[in-house]
Amino acid sequence: MSSYIDKLFQYNYIDNLLKSDKQTQVTIGITAGVSLAAIIAVNQVIGTNPIGRTSDLIKKFLFQENKRQIVVDKMIDEYNNLHDDQKTDLTNRNESYKILVNAYYELATLFYEWGWGQSFHFAYQLKGETFQQAIARHEYYLAGRLGVKQGDKVLDVGCGIGGPMRNIARFTRANITGVTLNEYQVIRGNELNKLNNLTELALSVQADFMQLPFENNSFDGVYAIEATCHAPKRETVYSEIYRVLKPGQIF
Repeated sequence: MSSYIDKLFQYNYIDNLLKSDKQTQVTIGITAGVSLAAIIAVNQVIGTNPIGRTSDLIKKFLFQENKRQIVVDKMIDEYNNLHDDQKTDLTNRNESYKILVNAYYELATLFYEWGWGQSFHFAYQLKGETFQQAIARHEYYLAGRLGVKQGDKVLDVGCGIGGPMRNIARFTRANITGVTLNEYQVIRGNELNKLNNLTELALSVQADFMQLPFENNSFDGVYAIEATCHAPKRETVYSEIYRVLKPGQIF
């Protein structure tokens, strides 16, 4: 692949274009214009805005490394070392879960949002249903099973950037608090809460779900979507959920 790319870029295409005759230049210009127009049209018709999302991805990478002083290479090394059996063991890996989880989501969150969306989970699709419709239905079903209603205080354990939290808050008018270890996910989650005019109903908080920073019996409902798998001890995270959940309410 690299040799192919080297060959591809060994020619100066711009210089050759400038030296070509006017008819060739016009033809190439029209082709490029039509291609760009087609890309923009597809971008608008599909509604997924791949061009805009890619532009946002690049900007956020710059924000991550420059403004937040995140050293990506260091995080990659930390993550890889914790998965290297020659450098660590299962006990140390479990004890270092905060580093492991934070490093992974610091590196992966931007790509998740770019390629998957704001809800970092799976959902089966019914016939004729779009991916986003399936994701939303999954979250509405969960809210229904919890019996969430307007005014309830609900906790999202491992909220990511808050896609489910916002959908459920919008659907039920409940007050949803989401917790995540990762600082960027908190920043992005609250940014999206504001963009969706949901700051009064949805809040992302940086916290460890192994040590939830809430009083006993604080929430009318608690849910977790594909998140507690990161807990080094399941009994600890579920004990914390039980502690903050009001008596008789549902997780």
